[in-house]
Amino acid sequence: MKYEAKQYLFSAFTLLLSAFFFQKSFAMPRTASLLPKLIASLVFIFSAVMSLQAYRNSHRRQTEGGEAETSEGKIVAGRVAWYVCLMALYIFLISRVGYFIVTPLFMTISYMLLKAAGFVKAAAISVGFAIFIYALFVVFLKLPIPLGLMESFL
Repeated sequence: MKYEAKQYLFSAFTLLLSAFFFQKSFAMPRTASLLPKLIASLVFIFSAVMSLQAYRNSHRRQTEGGEAETSEGKIVAGRVAWYVCLMALYIFLISRVGYFIVTPLFMTISYMLLKAAGFVKAAAISVGFAIFIYALFVVFLKLPIPLGLMESFL
């Protein structure tokens, strides 16, 4: 399958997903629905831009007469599948094990899986982010975060 076709499929999927979540946000209280509507709108916009970019790239290749795919533009389906499974596991574990255990693990594994950073750098960023979230939401704003196993310690 061509790279542009994969981009079209992915952008169509995210367009539908964002429309679904945007529609579901109307069932929430007015103040609680603002963030989901904003995120769904941004995902919708970025997906539309991605689809437009795929169209432009396809059109450019046709006018230049070349159909070769660039190696940097390939989507690695196996990595995407692993990442989707990792996200599902994260969602499943966050309320059971706790945000401050699962999130740094999820972030570190994500950085490693996506080859965005080495282990030490990924772990430092993940732990720093968890500390920032704790300070902001639990200490400063006094908002509850799923603590799971850490509930007796904090």
